[in-house]
Order: sequence, then structure tokens, then C-alpha cells
Amino acid sequence: MGEVDQAIDLIFDNLELPEQRFGAEHIMDLRFTPVRLRQGYDIGEVDSWLDLAAAETARRESGGAAPEQAPPAPEPAPEVPQPAPTPQPQAAPARSSYEPTTSSAITEVSSGGPALYLILAGILVVIGVVVYALVA
Repeated sequence: MGEVDQAIDLIFDNLELPEQRFGAEHIMDLRFTPVRLRQGYDIGEVDSWLDLAAAETARRESGGAAPEQAPPAPEPAPEVPQPAPTPQPQAAPARSSYEPTTSSAITEVSSGGPALYLILAGILVVIGVVVYALVA
């Protein structure tokens, strides 16, 4: 979790600067060490958040206006009634290895904790009893 937390802090610091120290391509190149049998962040949520951070960084690099400074939308022109279009069948989008989240929070995932160790101890006891029965 330390790598992810440190990267997020650096990205937030970078976004607060008037001239950014690194760009969107650096954010997209970030790689983290996956954790096993310990608590960690959900990989899909981290990737989704990094995509959003890279998009915001790219928008600022290109000189785009901040969302709170966006110009007001122009007045819509009066609508002329038009016939309704015939709906076309659309193919379902391809599924990815994980679904992106719409949440801005990053969820911590635990690996099972003490229950996992109890299951492993039980398996070792059963194996020990079987081996003892075969040898004796």
C-alpha cells in the first residue's frame, strides 16, 4: 500500500503546481508491486483512478480550462421537430479482465487474515494423520 499511497500523494502535489513536474504519460507508466497474503488496494480501482489522474494531467498540459472555470454553455437553438430515428442494434462491448469503477475512492482488500492460517493448519494436520496412518 505504501507505493500506491506515495504515488497518489505525488500526483496530487503535481496537480497543485502551476507548472507540472511530470506528465500524463508518466502516470500511465506507473507500475506497482502486487501484494499477496496481505492487505492491499483493488487493482481495478487503482487503475481507474490513475486513468482519471492522467486525463486531468493531460487536460492541464494542453491548457484546458479547469472544470470550475469552464465557460457557460451556449443557449440552445430552438428545436425543429424531426422524425424519430429507427434504433439500430448495437453489439455488446467486450468485457475486460476487470470492470472499471465509478467510485473515486480506492477500496482496501484483505487477504483473509487468520482464517486462512487456520485452514492451512487444518490441512497440514489432516496430511500428517494420513502419512502417520500409512507409515504405521
